[in-house]
Amino acid sequence: MSSLTLALTAFELRAERTVADYLEHTDTLTAQAAVQGAGVIVFPELASTGLLASAPGMVTSAAISRAYWEHLTSLTDEIVAGHAEQARRHGITVLAGSHNHLASDGTLRNTAFLVHPDGSVETQDKIHLTPQEHQLGTTGGDSLLVTKVGPFTAAILICADVQFPELARHLVERGVELIFCPSLTWNRRGIHRVRTGALARAMENQLYVAMSPLVGSSGLPTDAPMHAVGTPFVAAPVDKTFGYNDGILAAGDLSTDGLLLATVDRQQLLASRARPEVPGLALRRPELYGRLAASVDGPRS
Repeated sequence: MSSLTLALTAFELRAERTVADYLEHTDTLTAQAAVQGAGVIVFPELASTGLLASAPGMVTSAAISRAYWEHLTSLTDEIVAGHAEQARRHGITVLAGSHNHLASDGTLRNTAFLVHPDGSVETQDKIHLTPQEHQLGTTGGDSLLVTKVGPFTAAILICADVQFPELARHLVERGVELIFCPSLTWNRRGIHRVRTGALARAMENQLYVAMSPLVGSSGLPTDAPMHAVGTPFVAAPVDKTFGYNDGILAAGDLSTDGLLLATVDRQQLLASRARPEVPGLALRRPELYGRLAASVDGPRS
């Protein structure tokens, strides 16, 4: 088969008192996705943020750094194990979103976990961090995962990473056809940054970009609650092969828990690349780009 049905969550940020509560929440959506024939379900960036409600004491803005470093990271292994059990039980690939994770070198990472139906797990760290993440002391990743999901060669760019064309172009040169984009934004500007980046990456690289957002509020931190906003969507190339004038293959209208189901076809994507309406990948000029890059590095008058 050349097609893959995606289930993109609009995942509600709610006060989760235990990991069991959180996993019951994710399992409900995973079961729905599997019943509806999805081959993969996508959860958002920092999907387990609602588990701040399980932290000891009152979670205020002043205490948030400690909660991220010490409490949320202590739950990540149990969360990933729960997603692996769900992936095996439902026979579906689960992009479990990203979570606060302590790397082997002791650094705090924003790490996405991709769980295959056999329970095996692959990871992708967020590379370009927000000012808030830098303030927390988070460390950005320095490598890119390329993997297989259904018929597609796929990769993960977490939220702001989709706004950097260098990453997506590197991925497409490694054969990537589908990019998953777990996202967390808390204002309308953030929504448009991620959407614009995803649309641009889909257009310039002739690939699919599938975005899943965190939505709603858990009421935490108590003195400055975060309100997450966004709607799931799939971006595709803008050309005659697809026929979408705005590059949106599918989009949800979801402000609380829900799924956007969308089917993407690899053969249609390959046809778009083979018969570009605009220059496209086939008509790039890499020799010119090399000369331009060299001229930047060369002597200046």
